[in-house]
Amino acid sequence: MSKSAAQNLVPNSCVLGLGSGSSVARFAKALGQRAKKESLRVAVVPSSMQSWLLAMENDLTLVNDSGHCPPSIDIAVDGADEISIATRSMIKGGGGALLKEKIIFAAAKKCYVLADESKYVQKLERSVPVEVTQFSALSVEHKIRGQLGAEPNMRKLEKGYPFFTESGNVILDCQFGRSISDPAGLEVRLKSIAGVVEVGIFNNPVEMFYKANHDGTFETL
Repeated sequence: MSKSAAQNLVPNSCVLGLGSGSSVARFAKALGQRAKKESLRVAVVPSSMQSWLLAMENDLTLVNDSGHCPPSIDIAVDGADEISIATRSMIKGGGGALLKEKIIFAAAKKCYVLADESKYVQKLERSVPVEVTQFSALSVEHKIRGQLGAEPNMRKLEKGYPFFTESGNVILDCQFGRSISDPAGLEVRLKSIAGVVEVGIFNNPVEMFYKANHDGTFETL
C-alpha cells in the first residue's frame, strides 16, 4: 500500500479496525510513518495478535480496551484470501482471525479491502473456513458433509496438532468442489448449523477494493 493511499484512507482522530496480511502490513507501516510525521491521532482496534503487533511495531495507538470491539468504528482496513469480481463477496480466515474480523467489519462505518491481483476471481472457489466450538467439531463436520455436500477438514499445525483460534475454537476448512454461485445463501446455511461460531464468507458492504497489480500500480473497484 502506498503512503499516499494510506493518507487518503485515514482521517485524523479516527478509530481504525486493523486486519492482517501482507498488504495490511504495508498499509500499517505507511500509516505509522504518516502518524509520526503529522502527529496523526488514530486509535487502532486489532483483529488479531498479528494486527496488535503491527500497531505496536509502527507506533500506532491501540484503543483503551483492545480486548473489546467498540460499538462504532470509523474505518476498517483488511485483506482477503479471495474476492469475487461478480458478487464482491470474499473468503477470509486463512490466518484464523475471521471471527474478530467480521465483528470489526460489522461495526465499521466504512470498510476498505487491500489485496493483490491474484486474489481476484470471477466466482469464489477456495475452501471456506468455518470456525466451530471444540465440542461441536465432529457433529458440524458431519452436517456440512451430509447437508451441503462439502468436504470439511479440521485445520491442523505442521505436526498434526489442531489449530486453535484466539477465541479457543477450531476451524473446518470446507471445500465445495465447485465455484460458489450464491455466497450469501451459503453463509446463511452454514451459520444455521448448531456449533458454528462464524463463517469465512464475507458479504459485508465494502466502500472500496484496492487491487495491487504485479507492476506496482493500484486499481480501485
